[in-house]
Amino acid sequence: MFKRVLTWFLVIAMLVPALTVRADLLSDKTSELNNLRKEIEKQQSALDSAKKRSLTLQNQIDILDQQISVAELQLQALTAQIDQTNLQMDSVNADLVDAEVQIYEKKRVLREAIKVSYMRRQTGLLEMLVGSSDLSELMSQLEYITAIEGRISNGLAVLKELNETLAAKKGELEKLDQELKELANAKQLEQNSLAVQVTAKDSMLQDSKLTEAEYQKRLQEAVAEQQRLQQEIAALAKNTRKGELNQGNFALQWPVPSRQISAGFHDADYAARFGMQHNAIDIPTPQGTPIRAPADAFVSKIRFDGSNAYSYIVLDHGNGMVTVYGHVSSVAVSVGQFVPVGSVIGGSGGTPGSTGAGWLTTGPHLHFEVWLDGQARNPLAYLS
Repeated sequence: MFKRVLTWFLVIAMLVPALTVRADLLSDKTSELNNLRKEIEKQQSALDSAKKRSLTLQNQIDILDQQISVAELQLQALTAQIDQTNLQMDSVNADLVDAEVQIYEKKRVLREAIKVSYMRRQTGLLEMLVGSSDLSELMSQLEYITAIEGRISNGLAVLKELNETLAAKKGELEKLDQELKELANAKQLEQNSLAVQVTAKDSMLQDSKLTEAEYQKRLQEAVAEQQRLQQEIAALAKNTRKGELNQGNFALQWPVPSRQISAGFHDADYAARFGMQHNAIDIPTPQGTPIRAPADAFVSKIRFDGSNAYSYIVLDHGNGMVTVYGHVSSVAVSVGQFVPVGSVIGGSGGTPGSTGAGWLTTGPHLHFEVWLDGQARNPLAYLS
């Protein structure tokens, strides 16, 4: 038993310097992450300003440059978050070892106290009375028994608290492990998105036909096409399924994890730049982010041929509600298919020059529309 206790204390002694170093590393990593977030905010502000300028070929290339810079910083931030989470997991693991050592020691002390209490109780009050030289000695023995029993009671309470701490730490470790997996997935998605944006910029620079005049011509064609599509979607929204799905409950989940908005519903800046109403919200998200059905629905329409032309998916949620997902880079469903809430229907896009993006786009995002009773509505009024 002595050797086992000694081993535990040696483990703790070895961990103490490591814990100090780890705490310093965690502090440095947190500082690095904060600095990266400030730099991301600065770059994002510059990107937002660039998006407000009139859309020209050169401005589009400048926007791509800014977005590539933001994506690179996002990757650095995700790497720092992964390092930070690993350090936090190491710290929690050290706390787990410490808690287990304390539990082992408390159990040892508790066993000894119970053993003494048991032996004392085997000696009855009469034997103690006869064996005691005087009343003072008897009282001392009784007080000793009471103290032992108090120690047992206190030890059990401490042991219960330590076990609760151990369970909480294990829960914390599981949560950190899940966060680590999510960060790794986010990093992979951001890396893929960055690669698409770099390729799109190179393609735009190498397109010998893409003069400023040709660029503006394609933009105008895209505007006209988008206006036709809006009329088509309005017609679809007037002929939704009746009584099969939402039963009049129009609450929607967010279709992608991001909660940012780069262009709002009926955004004035968007209307000024493109000369048409923006019947959607634009949600910035890395290229290829899985798009999930915000509520049970049937797939009403898909436009996707694998080219760079504007692609979209339309879902029919019944009782007058339709949702639209624009600039999709991939499709995972087919027309007429039932899609339960949360199921993946495709991948987001929006990077200029990439699959499904079309010409009315400035960067990776999801164009998300909500229609009710044939009218475009603000999606934020329905998103939970």
